[in-house]
Amino acid sequence: MKIKRLLDKLSGILNDKRKAQIKKYKSLKKVLKALRNEKTILQETLARTNDKELQHEIESRLQIISAQRKKGLKVLKELKKERKG
Repeated sequence: MKIKRLLDKLSGILNDKRKAQIKKYKSLKKVLKALRNEKTILQETLARTNDKELQHEIESRLQIISAQRKKGLKVLKELKKERKG
């Protein structure tokens, strides 16, 4: 793994496009992690809530987060293919 990181750093220095890809990849991973954390919190809240209106609101937010994560994961896979290719 150390060699791969060193090669990534070297290619980042030599290639601005690759550097931008790596930056986008890392920031996207952070966003996806935050969405995953928020999703688990909402699921726990949903399990504890008895109010129907609040449950409906939480379920709507969970659907939105799920859609955002699916889109983000798709973009992440594409970026990963570009990095390797």
